[in-house]
Amino acid sequence: MEQKTVIEMKQLNCKIGKQYLLKEINWTIADGEHWILFGLNGSGKTTLMSILAGYQQQTSGELKVFGEAYSAENLIRNRRKIGLVSSSYFDRCYRDESVLEIVLSGVLGTLGLDFDLTDADVKRAKQLLGRLGLAEKINQSYGTMSKGERECVLIARALLAEPEILILDEPCSGLDVLARDNMLHTAEQLAESRETTMIYVTHYMEEILPCFEHAVLLRQGRIYQKGWSQTVFTEAVMCDFLQSAVQVHRDEKGRITLSMAERKSFELEAR
Repeated sequence: MEQKTVIEMKQLNCKIGKQYLLKEINWTIADGEHWILFGLNGSGKTTLMSILAGYQQQTSGELKVFGEAYSAENLIRNRRKIGLVSSSYFDRCYRDESVLEIVLSGVLGTLGLDFDLTDADVKRAKQLLGRLGLAEKINQSYGTMSKGERECVLIARALLAEPEILILDEPCSGLDVLARDNMLHTAEQLAESRETTMIYVTHYMEEILPCFEHAVLLRQGRIYQKGWSQTVFTEAVMCDFLQSAVQVHRDEKGRITLSMAERKSFELEAR
């Protein structure tokens, strides 16, 4: 049985002035697929995900989500089906808002609460925060929380509307070792327990979990390669992609790590 296409990008571009942030992006994602979006800092990952989630608009090219392009009529309807977890984006939007307010904004995928809420919405928001260990912090302001706590707030916001697409944009960035391990465990559970289409964005090889079977490599705003993770994350591909000699390792659970193949010694000349 052929899977339904939920995301389709054709020749998608985004630029500021004459500078391209994204150029000629062609990418199709089927319902229920789990993807890794991998690229170094500044490659355009967050820009691409904010366009996909309907918070930013491409300069040119085609984007279809659930079979239709974004419009004034369907923006909110489609955006509420997409859970975006991106501190790179939302840290610019939130500061003094309370945890509960931010999570409840996920009902319609807006940045505020300029709509009517139900008791069921509030109950579900509190349940999600409880599961993520934030039951005692529902009235705390977003700007006073740790990086790991803010990531959990954004996960609860994304899950509130039970999205059909879930985007985790570098959720482990800036986390300590314990918070990072907990976040990876949460991502793995979400991938394995839900039929949601997932995109996990990272620039760390060790975050590439076996449950993410497809991968896209993004370099300087362009797709370098995409396909099955096993064929994308090979030494030959990664050496060329990173333009450096690297070694790719897989453990018994299928997790991938990367190490530098050669390191030059660093010596200071004596005075």
